[in-house]
Amino acid sequence: KLSFAVPWERTLMPQASEVTEYRGYMLSSAQRARGWRVNIYPGSNLLPTQPDSVSATLKKEALTKARAIIDHQLSSFEPSRE
Repeated sequence: KLSFAVPWERTLMPQASEVTEYRGYMLSSAQRARGWRVNIYPGSNLLPTQPDSVSATLKKEALTKARAIIDHQLSSFEPSRE
């Protein structure tokens, strides 16, 4: 009997070459044919980002873009200090 069931852990976060944490978000980077893709997963009590993934030729560039998206997301919800 063949089974094609996928464990729930793998449906939440696909296999990646590297997973890092940044300001409560998980960044999952994977090499693609023409570069790198970084998926952004929100931690508990955090809103999803828009976009939720970025692509770039270099891994460092993709991670930098993902961090900028997270920074923008978090700064949008911080109370102003005037």
